[in-house]
Amino acid sequence: MSLVEDIETIIHGEIMEDDASLSAASKDASLFTVRPRAVVHPMNTGDVQALVRYASSHKNVSLTVRSGGTDMTGGPLSESLVVNMSSHFTRIGRTMGNSIRVEPGVFYRDMERKVRKKGLLMPSYPASKELCAVGGMVGTNASGEKTLTYGSTERYVQNLKIVLADGNEYSFGPLNKEELDQKMKLTTFEGEVYRKMYALVEENYEEIKSAK
Repeated sequence: MSLVEDIETIIHGEIMEDDASLSAASKDASLFTVRPRAVVHPMNTGDVQALVRYASSHKNVSLTVRSGGTDMTGGPLSESLVVNMSSHFTRIGRTMGNSIRVEPGVFYRDMERKVRKKGLLMPSYPASKELCAVGGMVGTNASGEKTLTYGSTERYVQNLKIVLADGNEYSFGPLNKEELDQKMKLTTFEGEVYRKMYALVEENYEEIKSAK
């Protein structure tokens, strides 16, 4: 079977290889043009997990996630599979206190419209605030006109649900040292990630600190 036929058997969403879809996914806000093999529109988390597992077992396949496509560096471009989150991952939850849970394909403008009713604002928005998606803002740690005063996007992320390379979904958020120690004791893929990241930071702490 072809790549497209393979993907069609493992997801509920759509996979497109028509010229219009490939052309649209071949550009962002940069000067680059890179044409993908296909564009996938995952329907749910299960689809994302299936795609990650497929890519992990096929060395000639990679996944590049895209939402608003406003990046100016070519970040959402790929010669392999582009995973478009703006088709189905667009749910916006209720505001809870000063927080809101959204999916990565939600456009910032739509989230802002909702949180402003509660007198809230995520001030790390970039100049492309009318076009960009929240997933892209988190992935690039976006910043903009208010960043010098209020900081970049990382300051406003409380928790992330992420599908790691093993194809499983995990929840990540701030940890104190005791919580981190417990995570590093895990014998799972998640535990390995924490151990390797901790070692990477510890072994290079002075260099990281001096370069910041």
